[in-house]
Amino acid sequence: MNATGAPPGRLRIDERVLGAGTGPRFVVLLLLMLTAGGAMILEVVRVLADGDESGCSLAAGVDPADGSYWKTSLSISGQVTASRFCLSLWAPAPPWWQVAAWPLLLLVVAALLFAALPHWKARRGRVIPLAAVDPDGELLALLTELCTATGVAPTPRVVVDPAAASVSAVVFGRTRRPVVCLHGGLLAVRRRDPKRFRAVLLHELAHIANRDVTLTYLTVALWRVFLALVLLPYVLCLGYVIYGVVADGRVPQLDRAVALAVVMVVLLYLARSDALRSREIYADLAAVRWGADPHGWSVSAAPSGSAVRRLLDAFLDLWRTHPRWGLRQGALVDPAPLFRTSVLPLFLIGTVPVLAVQQVLRQIAPYRVNFTNNLMTLLVIVPGALVTGVIVVALWRAVVYAVLTGTRVPSGAWAGGWLGAGMSAGLVLSGWGAGWAWQPQRPLVLLVPVAAGAAFGWWTTQCAHLWTRTSRGRTPRPALTLCLAAGCVAMTSWLTWWMLAGATALNRDFPGAQAVAQSVLQWLPSKAPTGDLTRIPGLATVLPQLSNVADTPMGSLAVIVLWVVPLLAWASGTAGRTPRWMPDRVPRPERPVAPLRKVMLPGLLGGALASLSVVGVQAWIHTGQPVPDARGGLYALRYAGLLLSALCLPAGLAAAVASAADRRFRLLGALIAAGTATVLGAAAMTLLVSVDGCVAPLNVLSDSCAWRPAWWRPLFPFTFVLNNALVLSGLTAVVAALTAVAVTAVRRRRPSASRATRRPDTHCPDTRAGEPRARGPRARRLAVILLCVVAVAGTATDGGFRRYQLGFMVNELTSQRSLVQFWGLPDPPRSEFTRLRQIRAWYRLSGDDLIDMAVSYDSRLTAAVREAQAAKDSWDALDRRLRPACTQWGSAAWFETVWFRVPADPRLRADWHALTTKADNGSRRCTQALTARDQAGLRSALLDLYAARRCAESVNAGIDGILRAGGFRGTTRPPAQGTAAVCDRPAS
Repeated sequence: MNATGAPPGRLRIDERVLGAGTGPRFVVLLLLMLTAGGAMILEVVRVLADGDESGCSLAAGVDPADGSYWKTSLSISGQVTASRFCLSLWAPAPPWWQVAAWPLLLLVVAALLFAALPHWKARRGRVIPLAAVDPDGELLALLTELCTATGVAPTPRVVVDPAAASVSAVVFGRTRRPVVCLHGGLLAVRRRDPKRFRAVLLHELAHIANRDVTLTYLTVALWRVFLALVLLPYVLCLGYVIYGVVADGRVPQLDRAVALAVVMVVLLYLARSDALRSREIYADLAAVRWGADPHGWSVSAAPSGSAVRRLLDAFLDLWRTHPRWGLRQGALVDPAPLFRTSVLPLFLIGTVPVLAVQQVLRQIAPYRVNFTNNLMTLLVIVPGALVTGVIVVALWRAVVYAVLTGTRVPSGAWAGGWLGAGMSAGLVLSGWGAGWAWQPQRPLVLLVPVAAGAAFGWWTTQCAHLWTRTSRGRTPRPALTLCLAAGCVAMTSWLTWWMLAGATALNRDFPGAQAVAQSVLQWLPSKAPTGDLTRIPGLATVLPQLSNVADTPMGSLAVIVLWVVPLLAWASGTAGRTPRWMPDRVPRPERPVAPLRKVMLPGLLGGALASLSVVGVQAWIHTGQPVPDARGGLYALRYAGLLLSALCLPAGLAAAVASAADRRFRLLGALIAAGTATVLGAAAMTLLVSVDGCVAPLNVLSDSCAWRPAWWRPLFPFTFVLNNALVLSGLTAVVAALTAVAVTAVRRRRPSASRATRRPDTHCPDTRAGEPRARGPRARRLAVILLCVVAVAGTATDGGFRRYQLGFMVNELTSQRSLVQFWGLPDPPRSEFTRLRQIRAWYRLSGDDLIDMAVSYDSRLTAAVREAQAAKDSWDALDRRLRPACTQWGSAAWFETVWFRVPADPRLRADWHALTTKADNGSRRCTQALTARDQAGLRSALLDLYAARRCAESVNAGIDGILRAGGFRGTTRPPAQGTAAVCDRPAS
């Protein structure tokens, strides 16, 4: 729209051309309140329960002075059964209903407060009915007239606050039952300044018409309930903890959990302010559109001043519930502020996914929830959709405004980079993947979300720009919805990978080559390995990262939709026509979008090259085909790696060529060409692998001809190759587009003699009327649609099947065992004080009971043997006496599973391991010998069990010495002396 007072000839820009994104902002507020509230109340409950969670961490071998995330996580995850057992004894979680009921209580109380606020604000003694000051009905008639003119129905109830001296009004209640409260100061100027009076009334009616009333007072109710039911108990609890620390003579320190709570409260306040502030300018513009005098708000605004002052004003604006008067007055002339993308709010909202998900995980972790890929996906869907909604709508509005006003279309990379920087800040604040140290082990990992956010912002603006040039409808909202859906899929996949694997994998030491080689042989088994996997350069660095990508089931679908959506826009191009939703007159019409063939032809040629490359890989691998038993291991891994290269390299070439098709849409052209080439090459790969054995020169895994679907093919990692090929092709497209942009920038800076004679870019005039719409061949569009359907359906099916395979449950012991086998358990150097604390915690919390149990098992066994010798039992009687004691010893085999290994002392750890090993072997062999009536076997088994007792005594004696040397009382069981405390174990 164009307000009165705007420069003559300015194009009318309607601020309603796209949604304002208020809904996602309000849901962000609600999400922050529920997640932060639940986590903060859980901390209060834990403090009141007075558990010993830190003792369990010490017993697991965690060093409180070591901020490494991976070492801490591995110490707990590698002994997860013992950790859960310890927490169940010494820091039990509150009943689940307490944690679940608190967010519900917040919502119920907020709903009650929302219902009560209108009655409180309209109570007698504070306001009076309009009839009390308008006996002749003049004001009511004016209000009814305005409501009829603006379409606001029914007419709101009107009250007057005579004590309020401001020249203003306020609307409260609910959108369907609003109440307009006129301040006494406004009534005082009604005769003197009727234009201002009318403008204020129209502004409040605009809030009703825009459905702001319910949203505003829900926000107010949520914030007040959060203050009363969450923040106040948390502050009181924090004060209690600080008092206890000071009373013990210690100095309080800033805990990360406290810092995180402070940040969450600040984010909640900013989200609340944003939800309240964002609607004011829309109400102003609606009022002016209805005929309000734009000068009705006559408050003078201070000049902007210096750049520092403007920056300070922008920062202070974040905390205000109403925008500055200067900003509101400027928006009446030019609504640019409504379309401008502010980076600081994007930075703040970028922290929401990491912080919100981390808070939810803290609440559900104590309840034996399996931490799976599917669980992480469920947790990131809501914050991912909210973040996508905010940034996509914001960038679309910026692009639409630029297109309508003829100004430069923003790249979106700057805004997206700030969104990614917010995710990095959330990682630092929460310690996610970085540990409790404020600086990650590898600081460069913080640049990964920044780069991802910049690429996402770049894609969004180019996609918005392309759709604005090709959309045929009366509104761009359907195209915006399509981009939102694609962006949600991409954002959810990114957050799943980043929070489940990426942040940790890129921030830790790489595994050893031997461990990776063993995992490859488990993955691609081979009875007769043909080579040494540990000699492959970069295997331990690259393969784990590729495996993490392959284990993100919807990652390939995310890449697919990122080029399918712009391809659909390109295929529906309007050949220079101005879309119907645009105004009649565009200041500077752009030249038409480049023909579709310029981006599809490189993709098709790249797909042909990729298909030929796959055939070449098959033929080359066949020349070194080993015997069937040796076709796993290195052979299968080399085959998969070469196929991956055969798909990605042609895709990169296609992307490089297509990025020059239209310089306005370099990224989209590169993505379309790379994606098309990869999909065609993957189709050829799938066919050849499925019929492997039917064409002798191309046989790789089979020698006989049969249809064996590639996705079910033994020794062929179909999902690994497909997911990584699609993701890597997308990355190569981004690199190709960036390279093209950089080359263009260098050429522009370099002086050229021919530049003066080069014809400038011309813009096509509006051809909406008088020219027929250009249509491409129907067959070409059908082919594009078929390609999109096949690509989306194929990757969605594969991703859905992978999600079904992953499930929501994992075998805890199997997962723990594989984790330890691959990574081992960390044993970093530690101070003597930490070593003493860890061993004392291990012994105090359950180690002493387990040692006593082992000794009691031996005592019962010894007593049974002596009784049998004295009674000279028959073999059947001996079986009845010894079998229960031998079976009881078998439970000691689980000591190293249900409880932690001995921390910080390799000798005691080895003795404890020998105890469990000998108990397991001795118990099993004892029962077998009794069944077989094997006297020699029984004697050997009993010796193993006696040796297990000596290992228990050895551990007890060693801990006793460590505790006494550290100034503590020794073990409750007196230490054995001499050979009774010597563990007979193999030398390590």
